[in-house]
Amino acid sequence: MLGGEAANTANALVKWGAEVTLCGNRLGSGPDSDLLRELLYEKGLREAYLRSSHWIGEDRDDLTPVCDIYVTPDGERTMFGRGFSAMELGLDPLQIPFQAGGLFTAEPNMENASRIVARAAAEAGMRCYLMDFLRSDDPIVPGSFWQSSTDWAGYRNNMQKNVRWVKEWVETHGCFTILSDGPNGFIAGSPDMEARAYPPYPAATVVDTTGAGDMFRAGMLFGLEQDWSMTKCLQFAAAAGCLKCSSYGATTLVPTVAEVLAYVEHHKQVSRHYE
Repeated sequence: MLGGEAANTANALVKWGAEVTLCGNRLGSGPDSDLLRELLYEKGLREAYLRSSHWIGEDRDDLTPVCDIYVTPDGERTMFGRGFSAMELGLDPLQIPFQAGGLFTAEPNMENASRIVARAAAEAGMRCYLMDFLRSDDPIVPGSFWQSSTDWAGYRNNMQKNVRWVKEWVETHGCFTILSDGPNGFIAGSPDMEARAYPPYPAATVVDTTGAGDMFRAGMLFGLEQDWSMTKCLQFAAAAGCLKCSSYGATTLVPTVAEVLAYVEHHKQVSRHYE
């Protein structure tokens, strides 16, 4: 299956009709690379900024990052990957076509390149939505959006502590902050919105939680692009992330915009907690 946080998010946005440019690590070469390229085309994702290349000075080809995911009956997952520690961006970061006023999102999987690109996007006047950037020197600018989960920040299964954590993060960075805690929901806050906990949408069947956070991010980005209210963005993102959990893999099933909005409408009681 196609995977990777950026590809998962881009896949959902393309399905919802958004214009997306996907930039990422080198695809490598060989059977795994060929499969990834085929899946990218199948999903309608541009490959212009994903280059194949070879190790310089060595006889072997680039490794294509591959991840095996083991899912338990409750939908939780454990991942074992190879090739990720050697990932590098497949192009000059400054060749990426930044568009002032457009939305830019990234995660720091390619440690140095991700930060260079994020800074350049902010300097170019893009609206930045950063995911899992946790270093004190990360390019989190006031007015931007930031998302992570209790896999990386805050406290698992302790919403009260997480509300305090989000308040402190907002005070430090001045950004709209979202911290998710799996089945417990998430906390959101900003300089203009008091940090508080939001309940999760009820999932009829949890098959696999892989990519739920990426789907949430896609939902937020889609809503922001539509100029929706923050309440509607959060409702849409949370519902989309919940619906994703009903299938295996992060990119196999993307609910339509109409299906997500209908899900929000169907669960009005939960939706009211967002208002």
